[in-house]
Amino acid sequence: MNTPLPAPDSPKDALVSFVRDAFKNRFSNVDPDFVSIAPGRVNIIGEHVDYNNGIVMPAAIERWTLAAIRTRPDSIIRIHDVQFNLEAQFDAKEEVKPDTLSWLNYIKGVVAGFIRRGHPVPGFDAVLYSSIPHGAGLSSSAALEAVFALVANKLTGAGLEPLELALLCQQAEHVFAGVPCGLMDQMAVIRCEEGHLLEFDCRDHSVEQIPFTDPNLTIMIIDSKVKHELAGGEYAKRRRSCDLATCILGFSSLRDVPIDDLPRLLSHLDNTLTKRTRHVVTEIERTRKAALLLKAGDFPGLGQLLNESHASLKDDYEVSCEEIDAIVATAQTLPGVYGCRMTGGGFGGSAIALVRKSEAKEIASRIQETIQLKYHFKPEIFTTVPTNGACIV
Repeated sequence: MNTPLPAPDSPKDALVSFVRDAFKNRFSNVDPDFVSIAPGRVNIIGEHVDYNNGIVMPAAIERWTLAAIRTRPDSIIRIHDVQFNLEAQFDAKEEVKPDTLSWLNYIKGVVAGFIRRGHPVPGFDAVLYSSIPHGAGLSSSAALEAVFALVANKLTGAGLEPLELALLCQQAEHVFAGVPCGLMDQMAVIRCEEGHLLEFDCRDHSVEQIPFTDPNLTIMIIDSKVKHELAGGEYAKRRRSCDLATCILGFSSLRDVPIDDLPRLLSHLDNTLTKRTRHVVTEIERTRKAALLLKAGDFPGLGQLLNESHASLKDDYEVSCEEIDAIVATAQTLPGVYGCRMTGGGFGGSAIALVRKSEAKEIASRIQETIQLKYHFKPEIFTTVPTNGACIV
């Protein structure tokens, strides 16, 4: 009998109970040994700078990917996705190669990473579920990687530390999913703490947990449910542009470009590279300022930085789209909104707004009404507070 899926906003404990029950339903009423769980993430500010050795400021959100796990006596890894009623398996004793199933590649890449480090992964059965919206720029892929990295870490006894796990997951995405991502997503879903934003330095991998506990402030995530096809290769193009600009300017990364010297240095670049470089350098500076403003409780100042970030992503990095621009423009005019910008890779996905909690329902309703009238679709909107990173239950 099919188990009804839980509501997307179900609390973590309810989702843990759901995947345990789903495991028993799938595997002859046998209990799982444990549940591995990882959150999605939203980046407050610091977009498209992680692969430029920049500084980012993500938060883990109250949407989750979970897997109920039971070990097997052989080397078969069998995974049942209860959400989409999909099942796949592979043998961890054989050479683990990329698969035609895109979702399985994230798991295979993690398993291959442990094997490569001398930690053969034993077989297990898994029932998988996620409440993270797919394609919304909220790191459903990093959460999936983190879930199975914790599984493999536990089953092998490898004892890899959080940074090692994040780097392994990043490598899995590079090699098995073909996405040349930075390290922000993996670090966020693994290292974030409840009630804090994670200030992460992508160059030296240092972290600072910045309190985000004002009861009057909440994070609003506006999922446009829009994904434009040109997104496929545009991420890699942006990364190549940054690498080329770095080479021309003679720096080891765009992180090293001094902002005070930016106008002179940009004169050496063509128009496209000028815009890409200007976004990265100014976005890193905005993220530095954002950390200071958050610590000072200056939410209007922080919101203004979010607005400036969106303008830069739209005009200089050119990774926004018409629908997201309309969502952001609408939100920025509403009372109770400190600031709003696109978040994630771009060309659709989600926007993030910092809003007064007491006005969140009215803000969400106004955004939905405006976008419904103009584009004939209603964005999915929810609020969240920063939550914990990945763990074993």
